[in-house]
Amino acid sequence: MVLALVSTLNAQDDVQARMRAWSKALGVECTHCHFDGNWTDATKPTFDFARRMNGMMAALNAGPLKEVGEISCWTCHRGRNVPARLPRELWEKIRADHLTEFADRPNRAIAMSVYAASLGVDCSHCHESDRALNTKPTKALVREKMLPIFEEIPKHFDKAVRVPSTQCFMCHQGRVTPER
Repeated sequence: MVLALVSTLNAQDDVQARMRAWSKALGVECTHCHFDGNWTDATKPTFDFARRMNGMMAALNAGPLKEVGEISCWTCHRGRNVPARLPRELWEKIRADHLTEFADRPNRAIAMSVYAASLGVDCSHCHESDRALNTKPTKALVREKMLPIFEEIPKHFDKAVRVPSTQCFMCHQGRVTPER
């Protein structure tokens, strides 16, 4: 009986600690997802969205990010309800500087510019000077671990309601290694 009570109290403490971490990570009060005084009511759309985000995060940590390092709500949100987006002027400058290299592939120029600006790196971070070579570990990391993230995320959301729009900058925000 006492062990069951202690276990219940520990579980409640864990839930409260998790809720405090989520509130801080998103910069919101508990009533953003919950009805004041009715904490178990799951009818608020934000409650369900947070539940789905938590499932997505768990799947990413157990899947593509398993060997890279876990993420948390803070990784993308950093105290904001909506994660930061890559300012257009950051990637446009990089694209303009490399436009001749991608004259026949304008979409690739945008993608590479967004990657570089999101991580705050130049092309040599992933690419050899001979672009035909693919020996850099960072290029393999993108292909094998990072790109599958963009396939995993939509699996946790109802496309008719809302699927978060994601980009590398949301986690990286100009750094090679995101804050965890």
